[in-house]
Amino acid sequence: MHVQGGDRARLHQAYRRRTSDFLAAAARRDQTAGAHSERVTRYALAIGKVIGLSPDELTDLKYAAALHDVGKIAVSRRLLNRLGKLTNEDLEVMKRHSELSMRVLERIEGLRLAAVLVKYHHERYDGKGCPAGLCGIEIPLGSRIIAVAEAFDILTSDVPWRPAMDQQSALAELQRCAGTQFDPEVVEALFIATANGYVER
Repeated sequence: MHVQGGDRARLHQAYRRRTSDFLAAAARRDQTAGAHSERVTRYALAIGKVIGLSPDELTDLKYAAALHDVGKIAVSRRLLNRLGKLTNEDLEVMKRHSELSMRVLERIEGLRLAAVLVKYHHERYDGKGCPAGLCGIEIPLGSRIIAVAEAFDILTSDVPWRPAMDQQSALAELQRCAGTQFDPEVVEALFIATANGYVER
């Protein structure tokens, strides 16, 4: 179906409103959610541009990165805001948030491709991730990008169990995990993006 320019603009405006609504709901449950999503989106788009994604692919990536944690709306505040080590049961609940995110997003036609990227952003390049155990290029490229962008943000943020790493230390850690947890080409794209000043906190 061909969408005229004006109709496309109205659709994107509607998607942006829906995205803002979702992020506001997530922020009410997790105070760090909004800033984290904004940074992950920025890093993911910087990586996507280095890789050479098309404008449409970048749009899907933008929505997916912004909404990658929206499934946490269904996770209790007690668990989201808990300090210290999580139990195995807690970890299983947290693992399911990407699938919950997909179920929310796939109901909205314009966000269905983004929903797929969200579903698989916790897969690992070596096939040891979840929910499907996909490996390598079986994992959608956008999902591989979000995985690196999110890890970079977590490494460079203060968390209950450690202070934030500096950018170079975080990049070194991602490089150490390239080929196992992360796609080496995506990690390399993040290196290029940071070297060119495209990635700033």
